[in-house]
Amino acid sequence: MKQIKVSVIIPVYNAESFLEDCIKSLTNQTLQECEFIFINDGSFDKSLEIIEKYQELDKRIRIINQENAGRSIARNVGIIAAKGQYIGFIDSDDFVADEMFETLYNRVSKENVDLVVSNYFLGRDKKYVLKKEIFPVNIVYDKEYIQKEIISNLLEREDLFSVWNKLYKRDLILANKITFPSVYEEDQLFNLLAFNVASNALFIDYSGYFYREVFNGVSKNLFKVDYFEIARQKLHLNYKERCDLILSEEEIDRLKAIRFVQKVFYLIFKYATIETSFSEKFEKIKTIAFDSEVIKVSKKYSEDILNKQGVFEGLVLKIIKNKSEKGLYLLVLMAKVMYHSRISEVARNLNNLKIKKLKSIA
Repeated sequence: MKQIKVSVIIPVYNAESFLEDCIKSLTNQTLQECEFIFINDGSFDKSLEIIEKYQELDKRIRIINQENAGRSIARNVGIIAAKGQYIGFIDSDDFVADEMFETLYNRVSKENVDLVVSNYFLGRDKKYVLKKEIFPVNIVYDKEYIQKEIISNLLEREDLFSVWNKLYKRDLILANKITFPSVYEEDQLFNLLAFNVASNALFIDYSGYFYREVFNGVSKNLFKVDYFEIARQKLHLNYKERCDLILSEEEIDRLKAIRFVQKVFYLIFKYATIETSFSEKFEKIKTIAFDSEVIKVSKKYSEDILNKQGVFEGLVLKIIKNKSEKGLYLLVLMAKVMYHSRISEVARNLNNLKIKKLKSIA
């Protein structure tokens, strides 16, 4: 049997709506020396039946069944089972181009690097937007650069959080016992751990992953899950100790603070534009914007927070620092009146994206 070059891990939980698109894109992969490890995480819909149907057609598909334990545990089970030289991930409601894993494997193996990072397409508002990484491509970055720039990015922004547009050397993951923690934004911690021990990494100018942002029950979930409290917990998380980082405590605190307030910007926008009563959303937004810790951090790091941000963020920061309830009221009212899906990318501060409409297979 030929050596497996890439193991692709796919956690599945009640994913029947989009699962066939995902599986078809994998069975069409031009790289034959692959294995596709589906972790059926206690699904009670037709997910397992769908995977088994395609397994009959493509022996590269492996199925592991387990009781529902969450995406992190499912991915960790997949890592243990993986036999490939490199490990990749895909979410069950996404899909990839036919040459995706062949392209990534050819580059990562040719340069013999621990990690390769590609661009991807973000599916939102019935279009796909090309999302490019912020680091220059076709350069092998050494450990010093990774520690100074890439680790800092992972603490400050969300550009590199995802694991599904990357390939990781399997030996690196196993030797350093890197796993997904069962916490919110587990991808960030996994990448911090992986990049922190990597000797080198490569960014390439290729886009083959199609991330489908599904908004089922968004309004309900925004009020059911306390995303602001989760953001606060991240602000107080000891990344230095947990990930064994070499950055100073002072620098880590600064980067965490920037991201915390950026998350506040995002939450204010999301609450302002969801379909619910104005009074309900305004009270929620006011609680977040005028939280004492938000105000304190906003004042201390205001210049850093606004770096590369847009008009919306600048306006929100001014309202927060001045604790202007009137200004916040007008902002929320304006967002409700002016919001439209065609301008949503700008409003979400995706100013650095190159927009390219693609036909969805959905």
